Amino acid sequence: MSTNKLTLSIDAATVNKAKRYVAAHGTSLSRLLTQYLASLPDEIRQPLPPRVTRLSGILPPQISVDEYKTHLQGKYGL
Repeated sequence: MSTNKLTLSIDAATVNKAKRYVAAHGTSLSRLLTQYLASLPDEIRQPLPPRVTRLSGILPPQISVDEYKTHLQGKYGL
């Protein structure tokens, strides 16, 4: 696999946080960014998994999504 050099502009606080993270996890910043970028979806939108498709529309139409979010926040402290 060939590699390319890439120059990024990232604020100092984020760079320091990333360096602490990679040190704690025994990896490199290049590997971390490579894994993240590789995990991004392709431009072609993938269909939802069947389990998620079955759950869509499970909330009754008379209940708003915002009301349900408020309910979940109160119930689970989210």
